[in-house]
Amino acid sequence: MSDTREKDALISKARHNLKNPVNAILGFSEMLIEDCEDEGHDSLIPDLRKIHKAGKEVLKIIEESFSDSNLAVSGDTVSNIAAKMEISIRTPLNTIIGFSEMLLEDSENINIDTFLDDLDKIKQSGKALSREIKQIISFDPIRNFQSEGQNVHDVQSVLRSIQPLEKDEESKKTNGSILVVDDNNNNTTLLKKRLEKNGNNVKTASDGIEAIKIIEKRNFDLILLDIIMPNMNGYEVLELLKKDKRYHEIPIIMLSSMDDLTSIYRCIELGADDYVTKPFDKTILEARISACIEKKQLRDKEKILLKEISYEKDKSDKLLLNILPKSIANRLKSGENIIADKHDDVNILFADIVGFTPQSKKLSPQELVKILNTIFTKFDDLSIKYGIEKIKTIGDNYFAVSGLNDNSKISVINIMKMAIEMVKSTKEINRNTKLMNIGIRVGIHTGSIVAGVIGKNKFAYDLWGSSVNMASRMESSGKKNKIQISENTYNIVKKDFKFSDKKEVDVKGIGVTNTYYLDI
Repeated sequence: MSDTREKDALISKARHNLKNPVNAILGFSEMLIEDCEDEGHDSLIPDLRKIHKAGKEVLKIIEESFSDSNLAVSGDTVSNIAAKMEISIRTPLNTIIGFSEMLLEDSENINIDTFLDDLDKIKQSGKALSREIKQIISFDPIRNFQSEGQNVHDVQSVLRSIQPLEKDEESKKTNGSILVVDDNNNNTTLLKKRLEKNGNNVKTASDGIEAIKIIEKRNFDLILLDIIMPNMNGYEVLELLKKDKRYHEIPIIMLSSMDDLTSIYRCIELGADDYVTKPFDKTILEARISACIEKKQLRDKEKILLKEISYEKDKSDKLLLNILPKSIANRLKSGENIIADKHDDVNILFADIVGFTPQSKKLSPQELVKILNTIFTKFDDLSIKYGIEKIKTIGDNYFAVSGLNDNSKISVINIMKMAIEMVKSTKEINRNTKLMNIGIRVGIHTGSIVAGVIGKNKFAYDLWGSSVNMASRMESSGKKNKIQISENTYNIVKKDFKFSDKKEVDVKGIGVTNTYYLDI
């Protein structure tokens, strides 16, 4: 670390230590003026304004005395500059301390919270500033930086953390696509040359209207925007872009010779990401540009990642809905661990491909799967059409249910209609399949069941109870290309469909029961 660099840091630290108490004086006096205006203590305001004005004068003297240009031109030591400054600062400093003491003596009955405490802080800050100046005049670096628990090692630690960038580190600066908007051709030319030298892709515009037209055609990572321009000024461009959802995320750095607080406040209020006054420091501007572009590019990557996450989530949700009913899937996603519900009057359908197993021995695996996929895909389409919940396929058997969430008669009618179309579609598929002769056998029963999710890694939604067995028996005891239904189902839909005469079927665990064939 060079002696010059350490000296510069020590001077910067001295400037910092001087400004700290001044900032306190200005801040507390501003708040006290506002409090007195709000509470109607108008008689105190003139004296408080004198304190605030004196604080501004002190700040100006410090900034001028310790400015880089003054240090370079004068060639004076820090001690000598501080001694000269102390003479200039004496009068406004006495004003601050004197008026704060006077107000403290005369304002004991003021009913403003912290009024006396804030005045005392102003007085103590004035005295602290006086002590700080005396320390700098004597300028022993070690002793000077012992104030408030700080020492020269603190400064050295800061210096170590802000070493100049090496060339390879400079090359890692974030580059991007930049639009420079300024009506001064010299400014745009200079910025374009400087930014392109750093690896950026730069486009320029001479006024706000031209800038808008360019932005509509190209994507930018950053906009450098002047304020005073013909046709459309920088405020108007900034406001328009930040209100437009297409462009509001583009970072905008205002570059202007206007350094008044009103202008800066207005730009930040409208959504500017930064404000740099002209003439600007090259290194600081480059750092701010790099930081804005990096944040923009990180946001762009985040949006892409979020889209990918959303896409994968949609895929997983669709996969889940292929396995489970929507209501059950939602309950699982919300954190339910054990899902088991009892349902009354649901309609259970079993359908079996007749003669498929013996004939499948003649088929290759690809041919076998292709035929089954054709059949079951058609069944799935029908289940969606009629609002039927497919439970699963078991080999060449199809298992579905209706009425889980709706016990109305319409759910029974819909499952009957689906069964009719299943038979018709199987016949059609059979006519188009030359490899084998297939048919379908369908059984339907209406009754009570228990439904729930079982398993952990490969969970499945399933139904249990005697009604499931009954529906399965309706299918297994039926005939090819026929739909056999139980008496429970028949009693619900007997006026809506035509049936053949009833027959008696012996159901294991239930006994002999009446069944009916639906006329197709």
